[in-house]
Amino acid sequence: MLSRAQEARVRNVLGHHLPGTLPAYCLEHLAVRTQIPLAHLADLAAFVRNLRVNGACQTRYGGICDANGHETTRLLIWGPPTPMATPDLPEPRQGAGGVP
Repeated sequence: MLSRAQEARVRNVLGHHLPGTLPAYCLEHLAVRTQIPLAHLADLAAFVRNLRVNGACQTRYGGICDANGHETTRLLIWGPPTPMATPDLPEPRQGAGGVP
């Protein structure tokens, strides 16, 4: 099982990308990028499955891993088509007259 900090790093990597780009990662390079020990690849794969079911990422088998440009027949993971909102930013406050 991944820690909350590890899960947050995975969400951050997959959810924040430049508009028009969707970097894809193989499972191993996603683990390295998010500082998850390779011994926890099964936990990362399970977490990615849950993200995919909830629409927070997409997957496919085979293609080019953008981490170092290698071709793979294994699982590739990338984020949603639009960058996710940053959850740690507070909502703007409303002023007295409903003006932010």
